Amino acid sequence: MKKFFTRFATIAMSMAAIFAFVSCEENKADDGVMPESDATVEVAVVSKDAQSATFAITTTKAEAVAYYRTPDTKFIATGDFVFEEGNCTEIEPNTTVNVTMPYLEEMSDYRLVVAARAANGGYTIAYTNVHVPDFATSLEISVANVTYSGAEVTVTPDEHTANFKVGIGDGNSTVEQFLAGEVEVLSVTGNEPKVVTLQNLDPETEYVIFAQAFNRENTGSDVVSKKITTLEGPGVDIQVSMENTIQAYVTYTPNDKCGGVIGLAASASVYYEFAEAFGGEQALLETYYMMDMADVIEAGETKTTMWAMNGECDYEYLVAALVLDENGEVYDIVHVPFTSPSFDENAPEATVTIELGTNDADGPQLIYTMGEGTVGYYQSVYTQLDYDDLVAYGLSIGMTEEEYIQQYTAFYGYAMFENDDFVWPLEPDTEYVAVGCPFNKNGIEGYGKMTTLPFKTAPAEAEAEPSAVREFVTKKATTKRALVCKEQLDALKK
Repeated sequence: MKKFFTRFATIAMSMAAIFAFVSCEENKADDGVMPESDATVEVAVVSKDAQSATFAITTTKAEAVAYYRTPDTKFIATGDFVFEEGNCTEIEPNTTVNVTMPYLEEMSDYRLVVAARAANGGYTIAYTNVHVPDFATSLEISVANVTYSGAEVTVTPDEHTANFKVGIGDGNSTVEQFLAGEVEVLSVTGNEPKVVTLQNLDPETEYVIFAQAFNRENTGSDVVSKKITTLEGPGVDIQVSMENTIQAYVTYTPNDKCGGVIGLAASASVYYEFAEAFGGEQALLETYYMMDMADVIEAGETKTTMWAMNGECDYEYLVAALVLDENGEVYDIVHVPFTSPSFDENAPEATVTIELGTNDADGPQLIYTMGEGTVGYYQSVYTQLDYDDLVAYGLSIGMTEEEYIQQYTAFYGYAMFENDDFVWPLEPDTEYVAVGCPFNKNGIEGYGKMTTLPFKTAPAEAEAEPSAVREFVTKKATTKRALVCKEQLDALKK
């Protein structure tokens, strides 16, 4: 209050030096009663800010007009008081005049009293109150360090800001949604610049950043906004080609944000069952990686691998791949579906021959040779006893010898796509049966005649010296098998 009156006194003195205040004496009737005024006066607030207010004063039938300002919003004055203590030098009667009151105190209330004096000396008085608001606020936002998953937003409010809020929405978000709280919002107290770190954004996606400042009366500024688009994230392009129903060639091309890829091929119908059994897709893919059964692609490497599929026509598969970021952390799991070719009625018949090459203490050499038009063959070697047992079991469930041996060898044997002359490390002096199940581009729907070769391994050499050059191991499967049936799951869990 003191502050206001000090200002007002200073202003009054200054104005007195420039203007001569008009002395407005009362014009009373002879009987001492103030005559009734036929003058009219209206006052309205035109505009206001934190330091001033402008009023429109409209009068008619007035000889003179004066106004008085006070911080007492309930103040009642007489016409004499207004003309004696107020200002009547700026008001032209019988028109509309805008009057500005400067040097007001923000967040304060004032009353303006206006008196219009008629020709007969009577007064008409009008009042209006005005609340002077706090200073308007504003802020700026800038965005830096945009990545595929985040960005840094710097909010710089002005000195009059008491608090502000920052929001983020998708590329279609509107100011109205921000104001309604329909986007994610962070509130900050004070007017210090604030760096807001945005995380977990989607790559190659447009977002809108909003910000609004508030003054001490919680009046909001205009909303400012800025659009950003995140960068491309770690990813891999996966292309699959199948010229026959058995061989699926998978080509991986990681982008420059990708730290590596772990992939496998599987039947679309059983993949998720496998994943659930292993505790999720990531666990399944990591298990295949640890068992050296998955495709592994290094950062910056384009690589093509081959998977042996189940050999059915028009069968739906997928490639599932863990995408790693530049720190080697799992960023995403992607899936690429594909389907094996349809049955080709013109595919040539598949054939394979088996010959016994060397047969000594090192083991028998079995020579498999594919015929023209043959895509591959399933291969295995059984003891004669095991072979007979398999045949007997197949007959017991209504399958022929060839049908069951083909089925069993396709699952438990080796998938071969080229001629082979491997020397097998078998037991000496034992009867075996070598099996070859050839197929054309139609896979298991295009089997040729199964080939078998019974043979007996050479006897063991008495007190033979161990070879210092060659050491036999069980034949290693060099072709990765796609996940296609429950039996594979049971085998992996053992």
